[in-house]
Amino acid sequence: MLRIIKKSIMRIYIAYSGKFGERVIGNLLNYRNFCISCDKLCIFCRDDRSLNFADNITGIYTQPPDLPVYIEDTEKYLPSSLPENDVLLAINLHPDIIAEFPALAKKAGTRLIIAPIEEPNWLSAGLRNQIKEKCEKAAIVFAAPKPFCSLKKGEDPLIDRFIDTFKIGFPKFKIGIQNNNIVTLQILTSQPCGCAYYVAQKLKNVSLDSRLDEVISSAHHAYPCTASMDRDTELKDTILHRAGYIIREAVHEAIFT
Repeated sequence: MLRIIKKSIMRIYIAYSGKFGERVIGNLLNYRNFCISCDKLCIFCRDDRSLNFADNITGIYTQPPDLPVYIEDTEKYLPSSLPENDVLLAINLHPDIIAEFPALAKKAGTRLIIAPIEEPNWLSAGLRNQIKEKCEKAAIVFAAPKPFCSLKKGEDPLIDRFIDTFKIGFPKFKIGIQNNNIVTLQILTSQPCGCAYYVAQKLKNVSLDSRLDEVISSAHHAYPCTASMDRDTELKDTILHRAGYIIREAVHEAIFT
């Protein structure tokens, strides 16, 4: 079936709980004090109006705290309806809550649901398949990147447009080299947490020698990455390590390919 992609503004609705969701929202809003990692050395590298997507956000649902392990009456905790949107971000939601969102999303005209996984217990394989089936029946594209910064272009035109619009997903740099040193860096796409901007500052004037990967890893940890250090059975590694490999791959891709 041919899917028609509208070229108007891409509207996003965010349903979340926890610090990671707050960081993603902060990155999308790009308020002046969002990134404070450089402290007094800040050069305001994010001082760019095009990084503020407040006009694209149609609403935000903050999941209530201290929910029971099993929820029998989900309507008690859910909005009765969602505003019209193209993309629904579902971040760290209770299993019984997130399971209800495809039905709500269908009524709101949602065409893409992204449910990132930053900790192994956020979305089990069984629940992920259940939500995927519900989305398929509702003609909604579903993605569950683990971690969020693993979301790449090429899987679906809607995902491509999401990445192009909000400039988040698998990080992408444009890097200038002179005399074997990094002299310029441009962030084309950042991780949803905004880490790429901090890494870029730490890579300025760094030589392309054996220290390069050490500088990348140090900056990634210092930001800091909020992905889990618990071992994930699917990745056979920690999600934090996977995020570290991703930023290293992104930098190498910009320099060596």
